[in-house]
Amino acid sequence: MDFEIELNKVKFDEYDEADLEMLYEFIERIEKLPNKRDAIPAIFNFMEESHDKELGSPGPLVHFVEEKNDYHKALKESLTRKPTVLTLWMVNRIINGVSEADKIDWFSTLETVSSNESADEMAKAEAKRYLEYQRGEI
Repeated sequence: MDFEIELNKVKFDEYDEADLEMLYEFIERIEKLPNKRDAIPAIFNFMEESHDKELGSPGPLVHFVEEKNDYHKALKESLTRKPTVLTLWMVNRIINGVSEADKIDWFSTLETVSSNESADEMAKAEAKRYLEYQRGEI
């Protein structure tokens, strides 16, 4: 299965909300594959391309990715390419469950987003908000 082609079939309504039924069906199809975790890079690419659209809160894609802790490297790569509100939300969730030493690394990742030219203003603001929240500044 070509994960990117399948994700690009997802339709959006007039409010830029993804057809969640299509996203759930995509996840159901890949869950049956022996190489299902190979879909993670395509999912992050889709999130980047759809950065200005609603993909769920957090939605089936995030639930699938977060099933195992094998996605952190791919998440960091995605944040380098095109930080999104949804991928930053995932970072915040990671920070909630890691050691103090690991938090420092994720804080650095959030700080980098604020100067990433690929990040839109919403993503930059979200990175700053999560950083302040996690540091106890708000």
